[in-house]
Amino acid sequence: MRAGDLASPHESLAAEAAAAEAAAVLGRRDVRAILVLESGGGLAGVLSDSFLLRRLLPSYVAEDEALAGVLDESFAGELVARLDGLRVEDLLPPDSDETPEVDQEATLVQVASVMVRTRSPLVGVLEDGRLVGGIAINDLLAQLMRRP
Repeated sequence: MRAGDLASPHESLAAEAAAAEAAAVLGRRDVRAILVLESGGGLAGVLSDSFLLRRLLPSYVAEDEALAGVLDESFAGELVARLDGLRVEDLLPPDSDETPEVDQEATLVQVASVMVRTRSPLVGVLEDGRLVGGIAINDLLAQLMRRP
């Protein structure tokens, strides 16, 4: 099986879209990551729910469990305010040297390798340089765990 065989449509947003729009999409129960598209239609990156949460939570809260225990849901407004003025592309991992994408002819092990290297739960699949879908980690694992 090749990447193109397992690829399916996934949520996507333009890199220039408002960051709050990405948070709204990722806040839905069935969405763990979104494909972020460049203006030309190429893949700019993948934004996962866990990376967004790391980005929203101030580092002093993440590093101090006691402080995290003192704050409650009323602090959520401050978290959401951290998105004001940001675009989706501003939320992408800054230290990523590799975009989580593969050609449609890639093997599933190659897809897994890209997921591990980029720490992304979703990989874009390209056909002739054009994004045709994505492969989520749960779909990849399900396929890899099947016995022949």
